[in-house]
Amino acid sequence: MKTVIAAAIAWAALGATGSALAQASAPDTASIVKEVMDDTYGQTYDAKNACWAFTWKDDQGESADYCMRASAPQVVDGPKGKLLYFYSYNATDIRGDTRYGYSQVQPGLMGAFKLRLGGKQGWTYEASEAATDYGTAGDCGCTRARFVKLSNAGDYGWLFVSGGTWQGVSVADYSLVAAIKGRITDISKIPQVTEKAQGVTYTATVKDDPTAKGFYPLHVVKKSAGTSEEFDVPFDAAKSVYALPAGR
Repeated sequence: MKTVIAAAIAWAALGATGSALAQASAPDTASIVKEVMDDTYGQTYDAKNACWAFTWKDDQGESADYCMRASAPQVVDGPKGKLLYFYSYNATDIRGDTRYGYSQVQPGLMGAFKLRLGGKQGWTYEASEAATDYGTAGDCGCTRARFVKLSNAGDYGWLFVSGGTWQGVSVADYSLVAAIKGRITDISKIPQVTEKAQGVTYTATVKDDPTAKGFYPLHVVKKSAGTSEEFDVPFDAAKSVYALPAGR
């Protein structure tokens, strides 16, 4: 089963396209992903469910069981060599195991990893995070994340939406997970829909700007009552965040 999973990861890696993406050899990439997952979650690989068992504790000290899988890795050319990016997420398709049945209030989990390739070991951490909670009912929303370029300097991250619905009221936010100063950070505070304005929705995408000296801006489309407004949100480097301007 381990061989099958490794082959699946390698095959997924070959699907990445774009001139900036240069995939390493599939077996090496798959092996690195496995090494990182073992290092992060321990020797807990569950062959039956094809994931790494992991116990997560929230801010109140309450613990819950999850089983983590790896996304397809992306290899990019950085200014000092090749970098490998991938994220992890909890499996939501496990049946017949009560540990992995999630209630409405339980979040999903996302881990994130930026590695520098090369050296004696073959790779080193640039930044990593084992698990951050997103969404509800065990769904982090991150399985639908898009791998996006963030700057002309070769920074990348993952853009996705997570949230939930309670008593008919939906709340969802855009997350943009990236490595900032050696730490994995969610740098977006852009909502998709808020509790107090259910009729207003936002759509956020990264705006590729070849003249940008720092992170690209986000292009935001705001829709409300049949009207549409478009504007760009610059990255606030001092606060490491994208946030809606006042009045938007």
